[in-house]
Amino acid sequence: MKKLLIPFLLFSTLSLFAQPEKYSVLVNLNDVQDDKIRVTITVPSVDQNEIEYHMPKVVPGTYSISDFGRFITEFEAKDAEGNNLEVEKLTTNRWKIKEATRLATITYLADDSFDKTEGYKSNYIFEPGGTNIEARRDVFVLNTFGIIGYLQGKIFHPFEVTISHPSHIYGATSLKRVSSTDESDTFTADNYNFLADAPIMYSVPDTVTKNIAGAEIIVSVFSPNGKLSAREVMDNIDDLMEAQSKYLGGKLPVDRYAYLIYLMDYNSLSGAMGALEHSYSSLYTLPEIDAKSISKSVRDVAAHEFLHIVTPLNIHSEEIHNFNYIEPEMSRHLWLYEGVTEYSAMHVQVRNSLYDVNTFLDEVRQKMQVADQFPEVSFTEMSEKILEPNFEPMFTNVYYKGALIGMCLDLHLIKYSNGDMDLRKLMSTLSEKYGPAKAFKDEELFDEITAITSPEVGNFFSEYVDGDKPLPLEKCLSWAGINYQAEEKVSVTTMGNIGLTLGEDQSIMVSGIQNMNEFGKEMGYQEGDIIQEINGVPVSLENFQVVFEDIKYNLQEGKKLKMTVLRDLDGEKKSVKLKAKAQKISSVDRHKLSIEENPTEDQLRIRELWLSDG
Repeated sequence: MKKLLIPFLLFSTLSLFAQPEKYSVLVNLNDVQDDKIRVTITVPSVDQNEIEYHMPKVVPGTYSISDFGRFITEFEAKDAEGNNLEVEKLTTNRWKIKEATRLATITYLADDSFDKTEGYKSNYIFEPGGTNIEARRDVFVLNTFGIIGYLQGKIFHPFEVTISHPSHIYGATSLKRVSSTDESDTFTADNYNFLADAPIMYSVPDTVTKNIAGAEIIVSVFSPNGKLSAREVMDNIDDLMEAQSKYLGGKLPVDRYAYLIYLMDYNSLSGAMGALEHSYSSLYTLPEIDAKSISKSVRDVAAHEFLHIVTPLNIHSEEIHNFNYIEPEMSRHLWLYEGVTEYSAMHVQVRNSLYDVNTFLDEVRQKMQVADQFPEVSFTEMSEKILEPNFEPMFTNVYYKGALIGMCLDLHLIKYSNGDMDLRKLMSTLSEKYGPAKAFKDEELFDEITAITSPEVGNFFSEYVDGDKPLPLEKCLSWAGINYQAEEKVSVTTMGNIGLTLGEDQSIMVSGIQNMNEFGKEMGYQEGDIIQEINGVPVSLENFQVVFEDIKYNLQEGKKLKMTVLRDLDGEKKSVKLKAKAQKISSVDRHKLSIEENPTEDQLRIRELWLSDG
């Protein structure tokens, strides 16, 4: 989730002989009842008196408890003659079916998780990991794990899923489509892991396909007000995908990949935007703002999500390979699944000149600044215990400190191999050894990488990943001739020390004034104010950070700061003018990075090996 989100599952190879009986699933998108769809499953034969049907409690990539069973109602189990069998609901996600040797079909209604339904707010589903049923707008976002479960002990049986739908909509997915008519599609998956790894989005068709580096790339977009097209997305990411293919050795390690993009013209229940990655696809939920800003958001997130075709698709632990959807054991290696992926998403762009070194260093600096907000803990311990209350809030740090771990590891590999090894080569080596069908042992990975590389790399893992020491940022960057300054006192213009959040239509809203300073009081901010304009510049989601930074560093003390806000007055939204003379406050700039103008020969060599693609 690049929330921001997330690795997904992988997979056992079925025997070529004695294929087990399949699940046959029928999903009816024509019969929607209060945003619920009917799911009917013909199950494999059962040779025991009782058996459980499970919906996932946790799915890989989200690293949180979802409890998809709470969205299931009217659950019934029937024999071949249509007679009801006795069912006992054991927990939120488990149903016990009695006289199970007679079991033929299971049927139920699956609800929409995007809705602001009472009772869901305390444990919402981050939208890219949920389901959305909007029959009135002809759009259905279906994460298969949110609507389809499995019989306990029968997770590796094949699935055949037939979806009936209105004739004017199309289902985009990475699943294999074995048959299709105007009103139905049939997809197959080798087992539940493959099925759960492949979302489907049905909408009025806006889909573009292109062959890039030997892979079929599909882009499908739902934009309710027509602000973005699939063609615009494809045109915006094709150079990125070409760069990623070059970064991965010249050919993509998948034969197909689908970008499913759902744009929201309303505030999401989670209050977040981002994506959930899968092995052969990624699903995005983003605000429907102007096309340029949406395209940038898609590109930024896609840079990360697509690279999950390396890990965990080709490099993953037994905990992911044999994932337990009800009582999962979490892997120790989020630094690898998310951190290395996030770092590589930045690294691929600087190495292929999609942006310059200073832009890359700005991104590195931002990672450092956000990582400061989290406590220093063992990253492996945090990963292993990520579902526990004390550790779950730390998950976001995988995109910050996790990426910095990837950077420091890359520099260690280059330095201590004298340029013969780097992070890309290490990932390639591990991918060749493992791949989709073979998992590594969680507790053995560090020793294995150390054997491939050097003792210094093993010490890095021991002290900074398994251990809780702060990363040696200054030392690592100095090897490449990058100057690092931990902090510098500066004088900046204050905005008033107010809290900000997203308001309606993704506007910038004042959310907290309890810590407002004297300047904020002079401005007269009120909670709920929607910031429309600052010193003549319209403010929006896509530019507010740039506008605020310009004021912070460039507006002179004593000059007027003028702001227009939209305020609720007597039940009506009215524009209100705010103004005050700019005031400077003392602040600290942290983690300043700059390129050494006179590097040593060794520094220049490491920098070129690290950041150049020559």
